[in-house]
Parts: sequence; structure tokens; C-alpha cells
Amino acid sequence: MERWDIALFYLINHARLSFLDALLPFFTGKYAFLIFFVAFFVATLRWVMQEGRGWAIGSLRLNHKKILASAFTFFFLIFGYGLSDLTCSKVLKPLFGRERPFATLERLYYYTTEGSFIFLDKPLAKKTLSFPSCHATNAAFLTVYIYFLWEKTVVFTLPTAFLVGISRIYLGHHFPADVLGGFFFGGIVGGITGAFVKRILVRYGRAL
Repeated sequence: MERWDIALFYLINHARLSFLDALLPFFTGKYAFLIFFVAFFVATLRWVMQEGRGWAIGSLRLNHKKILASAFTFFFLIFGYGLSDLTCSKVLKPLFGRERPFATLERLYYYTTEGSFIFLDKPLAKKTLSFPSCHATNAAFLTVYIYFLWEKTVVFTLPTAFLVGISRIYLGHHFPADVLGGFFFGGIVGGITGAFVKRILVRYGRAL
């Protein structure tokens, strides 16, 4: 299994294309995650503004029950995001103890903290843990959780999550198995959290 993981890592990491060199660093950065939150807020706002009856803001009337339900969903978005990230970094990574590719492999492309690609002939002395990828974990959580509430957002969130995962390999920071493990764990947390929130909303008549 590890042999195939390493082979797939090299296949992706060595697939050098100039437009990927420019594109994928964005999807490994914090601003890529704004796509998930924008998708959530736009979908929520559209729902709140439909047939609003309640609080008035100028000529716009908003349903206060929908606003409270939206606040409830946002709370669990933040709670679940923090839970998946913390569990990934503080529990799973120390549990598995796998080192990153740039610390174990030779001849790979590595994206530095200064924002440039370098080719490593030998592993770096920098030792940080690799499995699972917390970027992939968080992206999967957000994709699945938001999907449970707003199915149509998957058109935007799923490609974003995929690019986040690929970027971690292309930039030399994770093995493919790290990304798949992150997707699996984050998806589970997102599914459980999303199902719980939706059940509560349906039970109390606040179905989205």
C-alpha cells in the first residue's frame, strides 16, 4: 500500500504545469476556505429572504425564525470545523505519527513558506506530521456539512475540496493517503454534524 502511495505521490508532484504552479498554492492557503463560507452564507441568505415575515429592515421583511435557525446552523458549522481540525492535528496525527514526504523522500518539488517551488534532492530536516491532512479534513467537513443543508452548494464546494486535496500533494506537503484519510474523517464528522442539525431543524419546524 505504501509503495503505491509513494508512486502516486511522485506522479502528481512531478506533473509540473505552469498554470498549476500558479493555481494550486491558492487552494492550499486560507483564502480558499472562504469559498465554502461564501457558499454557506449565500445559500442561507437566499433562504432567509424567501417569503420573509417578521423583522423589517426598510422595505425588506425577514422571518425571525429563519434567522434563528440560520444562527443555529452557523454555530455548528464553526463547532464542527473546530472539532475536525483539532482532532486531526492533536489526536490523529500524533496517533499515526507519519512524517511528511518532504522529510522522508528524495527528488520532489516542495512549496516553501516564502511562496516558491524548490526541487529537493534530499529530504529536509524539518519534521512535522502528515497523516491525515488537516486541510483535506476541514475541506471535507465543510463540503459534507453544507451539503446536508444546501445540496446545490456542492457544485462549488466539491471541486474546491478536490483542489485543496490535490494541492497538498502537488506542493509536496502530503501523501495521497494523507489526503484520502482527511477526506474520510472530515466527511464523517460533516455527515454526523449535518444530519444532527438537519434533524433538529426538521423536528422543530425549521426545515431548510
